[in-house]
Amino acid sequence: MIEAQKKINSWCEALSGKTTEAAITGGIPEKITAIANSAQEQQLVVPVVGSFNAGKSTMINNLIGEEILPVEIKPETALATELHYSLENFIEAVKENGEIELYQINAIDTVQKKAEIDKVQKKAKDYLYARLYLNNARLREIEPLVLVDMPGFDSSIEYHNKAIMAYIGRGCYYIVLSNAEKGTITESLKRKLQEIEGYGREFSFFLSKENKRSKDEIPALVKQCQDQINDSYESKTKVVPFGTSTEEVLRCLKSIDINKVFMKIYQGLLLETCSDIIDSINLQINASKRNADEIRKAVKKLEQSIEDFSKKKSSDIEDMKRRYSVTMVNDLVSDVGRALDSSLEELAGIAVTGNKDELNRHFNDIVRVALTTSIQEKLNDINRQIAVDLSEALKDIDRIMKDLELDANYLKNITEKVETFLKMLDGIISRTGDSPITGVPLPGKGALDMGFKAVAGAGLAATKVNPIIGIAIMLLPNIIELFVKLFGGDPKEKQKEAVRSKLTGEVFPAIKRKIREEIPGKLNEQIEGMIKIASEKYEELLKNQRDDINSQIAQKSGNIEENEARQNKLNLILSDVKKIDSEIRVWGE
Repeated sequence: MIEAQKKINSWCEALSGKTTEAAITGGIPEKITAIANSAQEQQLVVPVVGSFNAGKSTMINNLIGEEILPVEIKPETALATELHYSLENFIEAVKENGEIELYQINAIDTVQKKAEIDKVQKKAKDYLYARLYLNNARLREIEPLVLVDMPGFDSSIEYHNKAIMAYIGRGCYYIVLSNAEKGTITESLKRKLQEIEGYGREFSFFLSKENKRSKDEIPALVKQCQDQINDSYESKTKVVPFGTSTEEVLRCLKSIDINKVFMKIYQGLLLETCSDIIDSINLQINASKRNADEIRKAVKKLEQSIEDFSKKKSSDIEDMKRRYSVTMVNDLVSDVGRALDSSLEELAGIAVTGNKDELNRHFNDIVRVALTTSIQEKLNDINRQIAVDLSEALKDIDRIMKDLELDANYLKNITEKVETFLKMLDGIISRTGDSPITGVPLPGKGALDMGFKAVAGAGLAATKVNPIIGIAIMLLPNIIELFVKLFGGDPKEKQKEAVRSKLTGEVFPAIKRKIREEIPGKLNEQIEGMIKIASEKYEELLKNQRDDINSQIAQKSGNIEENEARQNKLNLILSDVKKIDSEIRVWGE
């Protein structure tokens, strides 16, 4: 157990004790328990990414000291594969519906191990990803890091897209390989690096297959790639060439501050929990200072607000969906259009070669990145607007809470809490165990698989949504099929000018029309789920506040000394929770 896990466990134990002392319920104790349990199982996923034939599998084989992952395979047999340390050797192949097929590896002999893995690879199209468990000293050495051998990110194969997009944002750190034979950082790889940085992740950059270039060429190639990274990305990573030696890769993995990465995952959850406890205690303290008739008035208004809120959710949801959806669809179409226009020369250059597979891969890559990036950017704006729109139903309770001096910034505080929750929820879903679209267990075993209902309240049980993954996966096959049909194979189109004209005059407009036709229905489903989650979060907070005030009514005594003793106790608990909150904020900086 690393230090961050120990600290999280300690904080959770302390917070659990404080909630008991303050008689706080409302799902908070269960949430604390869920966070603690998750932290004990958490593993940190490190995807190894690059184009096909970049040498990803070879690098991992060299790193673990076993020639176990297949190399130089056909694209259609590639399968995202996590490598876990285990005392026993076996494979879990995960299907899209969540079903797991188990492959036992009883042999010690590497050849026989590889033969079992080859069986899984031959059925790659049947699986979303695989988890390979090996009794391997190097995998044990790098725990809790889990390497993932990824398919080429420039694949146009549908099940590869699902696997690649399942890992978007899931990695805590990335190992990026660029084939030295390419001579520079390709446009596809540039897009992948932009995605990685868009999720706030760091990466290390390695030039693979340097033995394919002369020794005299390598320094200039390293400098060229380094200049590209320095000019275009925030990362300060150094470009490192390697042939068969993986010492630099191992050094890179060991240099990752796993405690800092670990805390980055859990800090938001812990701070939100502290905030919930602090708000609950403050409300109890303020309520204890009012007479029983006054606080019963607040309870009655809270009950009415809960009822009003339920009605608003039902009556306004269609209008909210329509307003958010129209704006977002227009923005998505514009963003994809700009991405296609800016890649015109790249696509035309590939098209004139006549390599349709390469053209499909690049086209798929451009559209996928544009869609996911655009949706991710728009999501925060929609989350904020949902929180604000729903808060309109709480103006009456806001006035009551202010008049009774229970919370001077009630509406602002509760709205910010829901908005923060939605942002954090999106981040959790981007890293965790259940697919928001299909319910499929996603990669990264133990990755915040903490029981969403306990962590986030009832909202998550209703609809687990993440448009970033779902919409692009649904759209890409239809878009690629349309592209292939439109482009055709006329020899005249091999002339670059004719290709440009075909792309800008027919293909790009058709793609944008396709997105505009396909996306509204799917997007409305996602937005409806987001609205439901936000609504249920509001209702959960209102009910918790009602229970906190009722708790004070039940404990309120006619004895002034007893009431003062209760207030003093709550103030001491409040001070302890604030101290824990401060520790969480600064730990690991």
